[in-house]
Amino acid sequence: MKSCDRAAPAPFSGLKPSLLLSAVWRLGCSWAERRRQRLALAALDQRLLRDIGLTSGEAMRETDKPFWWV
Repeated sequence: MKSCDRAAPAPFSGLKPSLLLSAVWRLGCSWAERRRQRLALAALDQRLLRDIGLTSGEAMRETDKPFWWV
């Protein structure tokens, strides 16, 4: 029997449901926070961007990313 013929274990089979739920919750919270921060960044004008050391191009590149990208 080849090793690839055996069924692979489920990726989260040994994880308690409460820990899995907690991990999913934390991931969702971090995605929501990242989205909120990018929306706030998109609302800044040139003067405020200059105050935090960003160009409009840098801010645009960051705000154009999907919420799941770091």
